[in-house]
Amino acid sequence: MPSYKFIVNPIAGGGKAASLMPKIKTIFEEEKAEYDIYTTRGPRDAIEAASRAADVGFEVVVAVGGDGTVNEVLNGIAHTDSILAAVHGGKGNDFARAVDMPREINAACKALLRAETRSIDLGRVMGRYFINSVGVGFDASVAERVNKGGLPFKGITAYIYAFFEKLLSYEPVDMEIDLGSGPYQDRPLLVAVGIGQAYGGGMKIVSDAIQDDGLFDVCIMQPMGRFRTVYIFPKVFMGTLKYEKEAGMYRTSEIKLKLSEPRPLHLEGEILIGDEMHFTLEHKAMKVLTGHAV
Repeated sequence: MPSYKFIVNPIAGGGKAASLMPKIKTIFEEEKAEYDIYTTRGPRDAIEAASRAADVGFEVVVAVGGDGTVNEVLNGIAHTDSILAAVHGGKGNDFARAVDMPREINAACKALLRAETRSIDLGRVMGRYFINSVGVGFDASVAERVNKGGLPFKGITAYIYAFFEKLLSYEPVDMEIDLGSGPYQDRPLLVAVGIGQAYGGGMKIVSDAIQDDGLFDVCIMQPMGRFRTVYIFPKVFMGTLKYEKEAGMYRTSEIKLKLSEPRPLHLEGEILIGDEMHFTLEHKAMKVLTGHAV
């Protein structure tokens, strides 16, 4: 049985992640598994904690939090021998869902103890690794607004509220886009780059994405009127955005963006700001635990 390092974000999910620890301790002690728990103290602390866990030989590093915690753990253990795992401890949990980790903590613990390992693609942009989906443009502006806080709602409802708030004020910027066949000029509403299918708590922006096919799935969404935007928005949750004429869907192993001015990029829970973004992909470069028993 492998050794496990749990890295817990105590404020994730409004305290949900921290509340899972007693059950995890009970189950892992009953199973006589080798494990240790670390509680993070602030932003980026999970990166350092995960790196230390890999250095001392923990075979599985488990992110207990949301997708932001998963991303920090990923950036701490990428290109080491440690395996990434996650449980549903945050508000979105898109990665945990993408690898079929059970929502219920008892079932999740059993999956961690007996799950199969698979290798999936690893993305990188602006010096950070990612393993799910990234967005530039309108969606990043919405995510930035949610991260600032002060909204009357939480979870996916906060994203929906911020969506309508930004709908009234967001202006696209000019972009030079290169999907591998040469640059062209565009002024899209958003550009989403995915290894996984969803972000933001289940918004299936690139619903055909495959985690280990060696390609990014890219959605380049063209601007439209506000009423049309509101009409299309629910289709993101249904996975049918790809059928709309404004949504161009592409596959590529590399993408370069040059923006006419710095704009936010949302990367699995973190907001980065930039005007040049070079996305690269490493095929099957990250080992992860799935929710499937061996």
